[in-house]
Parts: sequence; structure tokens; C-alpha cells
Amino acid sequence: MGTQPRAVRAATGGDLADEYFSQLLDRFEQAATAVGGAGRLDLEMAGLRLRVRHAGEGLRAGLLAPFEHLACPPQGDPDLTISLFDTASSGIEPPPPPWDPIVAAPGTNPVARLRSERACVLAAAGSRGLTAALPAEGIAVFHLPDATAIPASERAAPIREALQLLMAERGRLMTHAGAVGRDGRGVLFVGRGGSGKSTLALSCALAGMEIVADDYVLLEPDSLTAHAMQSTAKLTEDSATRLGVPAALIDTAGFEPTLEGPAKALVRIPSLVPGRMKRRITIAAVVAPALPPLSSHLFASTAKKDEVNGEEGALRPMSAAEGLRAVAPSTVVQSGFGGEGSLATLADLVRRVPSYALELVSDPEANAAAVDRLVAELD
Repeated sequence: MGTQPRAVRAATGGDLADEYFSQLLDRFEQAATAVGGAGRLDLEMAGLRLRVRHAGEGLRAGLLAPFEHLACPPQGDPDLTISLFDTASSGIEPPPPPWDPIVAAPGTNPVARLRSERACVLAAAGSRGLTAALPAEGIAVFHLPDATAIPASERAAPIREALQLLMAERGRLMTHAGAVGRDGRGVLFVGRGGSGKSTLALSCALAGMEIVADDYVLLEPDSLTAHAMQSTAKLTEDSATRLGVPAALIDTAGFEPTLEGPAKALVRIPSLVPGRMKRRITIAAVVAPALPPLSSHLFASTAKKDEVNGEEGALRPMSAAEGLRAVAPSTVVQSGFGGEGSLATLADLVRRVPSYALELVSDPEANAAAVDRLVAELD
């Protein structure tokens, strides 16, 4: 998600962000009435109970399937509530925006942001997702124009802005990282989009390791725990082929362009590696996948493959500063209103656990073996 600040029209009185949140929540209630009532999905996420209300089954099918592995029975009042609606299925439009119009150039997703002491509002021009939240009160609303035309970015990491805002208030940092391990202990894969986190995480899961996520986790700093969010992974066609992902497990939308550049498709992790997806893992190290020298691809080219085939990925210890440079930029950028706090949290993480660079080789099993060996050595 982009972070460019956008002009906001002057408020005519009162708290503009708070007022917009109230209006958007009222539109959700109208949408729920229009479709015959709100459905709900209760989740246990990062030790908190989250209730997701949705105005229409299209939203549940399109956005909430990646959270089904965290489903739990309804029990009392939830800690957090997120309400979802779209205009196409309900006929209810969101309130008129009090910010200047934004035009998203191809491949970008600029965001308009409103903030007050109580409320936060984010409107993404590229994905057209609209989020309004009262973080301290644990309430958020999310809107899309059409649940049947949900952008791949939203289906890959659903309602992430709402989750980021609500979870940060409760000491859980949404971190752009994957996490794998064994027996509840493991490593955090960090780096910019396209650096190989997803392919490496799935390589490890296919090799028998536990996996919490390929792209986003909720980091609980005090306990060094990485908690699961969505159960989807994004893979390029080349990576899917190298990992041997069956065509039947590739999302029906196929390979679509991403903000990182290469086209990627979604894969449900529980379908690919049944029983290996876990809710949480304790982080014992940070690992940054590194592309092979002179290669623009995740794995070495066919010409280079013969040179490295059979070799294990090379692990190199990094300083805490190098670890911070690997983990912080993409997470801080996506932290929106809490960037400074995110940086401090991540700086503390790399001071407490060691960091490593892993130079990827062409064989996914060899890369996984290097990670598995590291996890064993960290015990």
C-alpha cells in the first residue's frame, strides 16, 4: 500500500475522521438490512477474539475464506469487530469522501488518510478498499465497490488495514514477513516484496516444517511470537512449477500482475500442506532470503542451475543493523499511522534474536534444508 499523503478538505466542524467512521458504520447497517441481515465469522487471532460481520455471502466467499483456519465458536462479546459491505450486492454507497479525488496510475495504490485522536480512515485508490476504524475501541468498517471483483491484493491479504489498526492498539504488530519452524520455534522470513519469502516458506512447509504465514504475521514483541493471519500464499508461475504445485490448487483467477511486478497467483496453504499450518510460532532468528548474484529471478537461471544443483543455500550471519534494514522498510511503510512505533519494535526484535542472510540456490529443497538446519541449531 502506498503512503503518499493526500490533501483533505477542511472540516466544517467536529471530528472529521470520527464523523466519517460513524457514517460508514451506518452505511454498513443499511447494507446488512438490504441483504436480509449480517452474517458473521468469529475468529481467534493472536490471542484475541475477532468477530467479522459481513453484509452478503459474496464478501464471505471473496474475502474471508483465508481466515477459516482461525474460526472459533461464538462465545460472549468479541475483543474486536470488523464489519464488511460492498455496494454491488447491497445497493448502498459509502459516504461522499471529504478528501480530494485520487487517481491511481497503473501498478500503484496511493492512499488518502484521515486521522484524529479517536478515529482513522484510509481510502486506497488502486484497490478501492475503504477502511475506517476506532482503534482504541476495537471497531472497524471495510467497504469495496463490488465483492465479485475483489482485487487480487485484497484477496491475498484481506482487510489488512483494519487488522493493522486494531491489532497495533493491542500490542500486535502486523509485520511483512513469513514464519516457519519446528515444534513451535522457528524463524521469520523478511525482505521486500519479490525477495523470495513466499517460495522459501512453502519450500520449508513442503519439506515437513510448520508454517504460520508466507507474507504477513502479527508479531507479539514481548513473547517473540508470530501469529497467523491469512492462509494464502502468492507464487509466480516459475515458483509454482519448481515447487510442483498442482494446477488444481492454483486460484482460478490465475497469475495476475502485482505491485512488485511479476504476475502471481494465490494458493491456499492448508490445501498444499495439510496439517502443517500453525496458529503461532516463537521466533528464534530473522532470515532474509537473498537472490543469487547477477540473477533477476528468484532462483538461478537454467544455465546456473547445474552449478548449484545439490548445494545447500548459504547462510551468512548479519548484524542487527542489517537485520533491521531487511525487516523494517516494507513493514514500516505499511504501518500507516504507526510507523515510528513499528520501527522501535522491529529494532528491539533484531537486538534480541540473531539475523541471517540466506543466498537462495535453484533447488527449493536445498533452501529448505538450510533453514531446517538453522532451526535445529538454534534450539
